[in-house]
Amino acid sequence: MRSALLLSCCLLCVGLAAPETPQAQAFAVATIKPSAPDTTTITQFRGNRFVTQGTTFIDLFKYAYNVNPSQVVGGPEWLRTEKFDVVADPETEKRPNSDQMKALLQQLLVERFHLQMHHGQKLLSVYALMKTADTPKLKESAGNPAGIPTVFYSPHGELSVGNATMANFATFLQRFVLDRPAVDQTGIPGHFDLELRWTPESLSSDTKASDPTADATAAPGLFTAIKEQLGLKLEAKKAETDVFVIDRVDQPSEN
Repeated sequence: MRSALLLSCCLLCVGLAAPETPQAQAFAVATIKPSAPDTTTITQFRGNRFVTQGTTFIDLFKYAYNVNPSQVVGGPEWLRTEKFDVVADPETEKRPNSDQMKALLQQLLVERFHLQMHHGQKLLSVYALMKTADTPKLKESAGNPAGIPTVFYSPHGELSVGNATMANFATFLQRFVLDRPAVDQTGIPGHFDLELRWTPESLSSDTKASDPTADATAAPGLFTAIKEQLGLKLEAKKAETDVFVIDRVDQPSEN
């Protein structure tokens, strides 16, 4: 059965800059409970609420701070393996914007997981999203530039984003597709609606084994797809990167 993750959110470029000051300092009501086995991972807004299913602490953390899991250092193993369902209600008439929602989630991690941490630096492998010699193939969005970008991701090789900046797109690639941090180095301003389709390596290997002639009709690999479909490229680099070092974290407190 095709699995997919549907998310409506706004993500900024990889980095540790603090978000804008939120109007509310904490969620008014929040429940955190262990996920049922084999729960599909979902993170989304439902009205004003922030809702997740099947998410680890690291999943929550990387959304709250716009980072790749490799930028979270230390802490017990359960941070990366145990999954939780979260329903958090700010109880405001107007939905908090993305930066405000992230700040609320950051506070939730402190209050309910007793999170303590500090910043550090670590040499990490990253991907830089860059322009090629060709003209980028980007569709400008008609959405409100102040609105929340949307993204649909399927592990079968599909990523569709709406009303997203290049920094947003780099972070979506980092969050859902890549195995390392991604940074936007395109220098391209504006908001775009983008669709990217590729054949993941695992699916490509399975397809070749069952049908050696299938390559002619299959979507290309990720790096080729980005060049052909968007006129952009991903370049692997090594760079000193900001990281969060976990000093203390506990199992979530009772609801």
